[in-house]
Amino acid sequence: MRRILSVALVLTFIAKVNISAMSMHSDTARHFRYPDRIRYDGSCMTIDGKDVFIYSAAFHYFRCPQELWRDRFRKIKQAGFNTVETYIPWNWHERNMPYNINDTSKFDFRELKAWLKMAQEEFGLYTIVRPGPFLCAEWSGGGYPRWLSLKGPGKGDFWLRSADPVHIEWSLHWWKAVSKVVAAEQVTRKKKGQKGVILFQLENEYDAHDTPNKELFLKALYRSAKSNGIDVPLFTCLTGECRASKDPELSQVFDCDNYYVDLTEAPSCARRMVNLRKAQPNAPGMVTELQGGWFSLVTGRLSEENYSDARHLKAISLMSLLGGATGINYYMFYGGTHFAGWGARGMTTSYDYNAAIRENGAVGAKYAVAKEIGDFLRVYGGQLARAAGGPCELQSSGKLFGGVRVAPDGTRFVFLHNTDQEHAVKEKVTLVPGKIDKPSVPMYNINQHGERVLIHDINTGASGSLAMPAFTIEADLPALGAGILVIPPGASPEKGQWWPKAAVPVERPALAIQPIRIAVAKRIEDPVARAVWKPLPAAASLPALGISDFRYSLYRAAFQLNAAEVSKEKYLLFNMFTRDIVSVTVNGVPAKRLFPDKADAQSWPTRDADKRIGSNEFDNRFEVAGLLKTGTNEIVVAYENLGHAHGYVPMEEPAGIRAGGLSVTDTLLSHPLRWEYAADVAGVTQNYCQPGFEPSGWEKVALDTTGEIPRKGNRMQPKGGQTGLFTWYRVEFYLPDISPRIWVPWMARINASGNGYMWLNGHNIGRHWETGPQREFYLPECWLNTGKQKKNVLVFGLRQTVSGAQLHAVEIRPCLEDAAFKQ
Repeated sequence: MRRILSVALVLTFIAKVNISAMSMHSDTARHFRYPDRIRYDGSCMTIDGKDVFIYSAAFHYFRCPQELWRDRFRKIKQAGFNTVETYIPWNWHERNMPYNINDTSKFDFRELKAWLKMAQEEFGLYTIVRPGPFLCAEWSGGGYPRWLSLKGPGKGDFWLRSADPVHIEWSLHWWKAVSKVVAAEQVTRKKKGQKGVILFQLENEYDAHDTPNKELFLKALYRSAKSNGIDVPLFTCLTGECRASKDPELSQVFDCDNYYVDLTEAPSCARRMVNLRKAQPNAPGMVTELQGGWFSLVTGRLSEENYSDARHLKAISLMSLLGGATGINYYMFYGGTHFAGWGARGMTTSYDYNAAIRENGAVGAKYAVAKEIGDFLRVYGGQLARAAGGPCELQSSGKLFGGVRVAPDGTRFVFLHNTDQEHAVKEKVTLVPGKIDKPSVPMYNINQHGERVLIHDINTGASGSLAMPAFTIEADLPALGAGILVIPPGASPEKGQWWPKAAVPVERPALAIQPIRIAVAKRIEDPVARAVWKPLPAAASLPALGISDFRYSLYRAAFQLNAAEVSKEKYLLFNMFTRDIVSVTVNGVPAKRLFPDKADAQSWPTRDADKRIGSNEFDNRFEVAGLLKTGTNEIVVAYENLGHAHGYVPMEEPAGIRAGGLSVTDTLLSHPLRWEYAADVAGVTQNYCQPGFEPSGWEKVALDTTGEIPRKGNRMQPKGGQTGLFTWYRVEFYLPDISPRIWVPWMARINASGNGYMWLNGHNIGRHWETGPQREFYLPECWLNTGKQKKNVLVFGLRQTVSGAQLHAVEIRPCLEDAAFKQ
C-alpha cells in the first residue's frame, strides 16, 4: 500500500520554508503602504485579504483601434484571465516636443485612461502597467520620443537608458506625468473589491543594456513613482539590480523573469522559476513575458511561422507553474497592428505575434489552451498560490519531465511534460519529491533578434524538494503534451483528476463569401509643387522641425549652374541624420542611385543599416551627369522615414537630411545646396487619403484580375523601374451584407512595388514594404463600411523605389476560417 503524505507534514514543511526565508532576509523586509488592500510575500500577491494567482494577458491599447477594445477584453475575460497588462509608450502620449522640461501641455492620456477604465470597471480585470521609459516592445524608439534625441550629447555615445543627469531629468519629466495618471487608477484608490492597477514596472529588461550606474537611474525612477502617488508594488523584469537587492529603496522592488524558449525547452521555465524564487524568497515568482509567439521583420518571416503552437503554450505555462510561478503574463496574448508606422525600425505592419488572439481578433487552438488553464486556475489558483515543491526526479522512460507541488491542505499537483516532439508517452512514472531535478542538457532563451542564447542560471539546488515519499502515477501524454494530475488530500493517485480540461470548440458558421478582386485603380503622381514648402534651416533634423512621427516628407533645391559646372558636377550626395532612404528627381528625371543593391530596404535589416552615420558621411548617393543643365535646375527628394529603432544605436538618432549637394567625386561635396522642405508629401495636404476626396483628373489603370496574388513572401513585388518620386493609387470596393449574428474579418491581399502607407476610409492602416514578407493587411471592421450601397476607399501613397511604384493587383478577402457567431 502506497504511503500518502499527511496534511500535517505538508503544513510543517511549508511553515519551515517560510520561517527560514523570513529570517534570512529580515534586513530587506518589504513595506506596503496599504497592506490591507495589496501586499505580497514569498508565495503570492494578496489583494483585499485574498491570495490571488495573477493570470494576465498582454494587450497593448496602442496597437488596436479603440472601437475594438471591447471585443478583445471580452475574449480575454472569457478565457479566464483576472488581469490584463500593457506598456505605456512615452512617445505615444507626448508626440510633440514640449517647450521645456516643465511643460506638460503636450501630454494626452485620454486613451490610457479609457483603456484602464474599460478593463477595470466594465470587465472586472486587474491591470499591470509598464511605462518604461524604455519599453523595447518592438515599438518605435522603444517608447522614447524621437525629439528626445535632440536633448542628448550627440557625440556617438549611447545616451538613452543611461544615468546621465539630463537623461534622468527628462525621464522624470515623463515619469511624473504618467505616474499621476496611473495613481488615480490604483486598486488602493478604489473601494474594496473594485479592480484597479496592481503592479507598476520600472524600466524594462535592464540586464540587456550595458551602462554604468544603473542603480542611480532605477532609484531616480523609484523615488519619482513614490513621490507622485504610486503605492502599489513596484517591479522590474530581468533587472539584476533589483533581484534580492539590499538597497533600502531597490529592495522594495521585486524582479521577474521573461521566458522565450524553444519548442522542446519548456523544462527550463520550471528550473528558472525555481532559481528566481531562491534569489528572491520574499517575493512571488512572476513571469512578466511568457512567450505567446514572436514578431515579424521586414525581409524575415511572418509571425504565423513561429514555432510556438498550442502544445508549446501549454507546456511552458504548466512548467512555469511547476517551478512555483504565482503570476504569469502572456506576451503577447493579443498582438495587434503597427498602424501609421509606429512599429520599430524594420518591423512589419502586422504585430500578430502568432498570439492566442490573432491580429484580426480570431481565436484558435492557443486561445483554447489559455482558456483551459484559466479554468484550472479559477478552481485551484488559490491553493496553488501557497503550494510548495517543484521539479523532482522521475523514474520513467526519460521522455518525461515534471514534479509535484503540494497545497497547505494537502492537495497534490503533479505536473508532467512529454519532451518528445514526435511520440506520445503512455507509462507508469514514479516521482521522487525528495530529490530535486538536475538538468542534464544546456538550456536556451531567445533574444530580441530571434537568436538562441545559452542560459547560465540553471543551478537548481535542493531547496525545492519535499520531505515526502515517492509515489507512482499513470502518464498518458501526446507528443509535447503536458498535464496536471490533481490528487485530493489524503487520496491515492488513482483518485486524482487530470487537468486542464478540454475547452469547448468554437462553433463556426458555414459561409460562401467570395473574395473581391479589384479591376481598376486610379493613379496620380504626387503634385510636389503643391506641397507646403518652407525654408530648411541649416542642419535641421525633422524632429527639430516638429516632425517626430514617421511620415514621408519632401525636400527640394533650386539653383543656377553655368556650362562649366554642368560638365564638372557628376554626383548628388546626402548626409543623413540616420540611415534612411530617399528617391530623387533632377529636373523631373529620376536620378540613378549609386550602389542600388544596398538601397530601398532590399536587404533590410542589416548590421550596416544599424550603424550610426557620421556628420561627414554620405549615405544616399546618385549619378546626375546628363541630368543637369545650364541655367536653373531643380532637385526634388522624397524622404522615407524608415522608423525609429527600439534598442540599439539608431534609437539615439533624429531623422532627416543634414546636408546635400553636388560633387565632382562620390565622397565630398563641392557644391552644397540650399534646401526647402515639406513636412508631408503634397497628396496628404491635398487630402488624397480621405474617402471624401474626389479624384478628378486621376488616370485609370487596369489591375491584374486573373493571376494569383502571393499571400506572403520576400522580394515578390512587380519589377518595374522608377519613373517619378511618389505615386498615389485609389481603389474602391463594396462589401456584401452579412447576418448581424455573424462576424467575419477582412484583409487586403496586395501585389505592389514601392514603399509607403495605406489608408482605409481615411484611417492609416500601416506601411506597405515592397520587399515583404507581408502581403496581406488587416482591414479593421470598425473602419469598414458593410453593405452594397456603402463604398469603401483604399488609398496607397508609395515612394518609388528602384522597382518603381506599381500597383499590380489587389484582392479584398474574407477570412472565412476565422468567422464566428457573435456573442
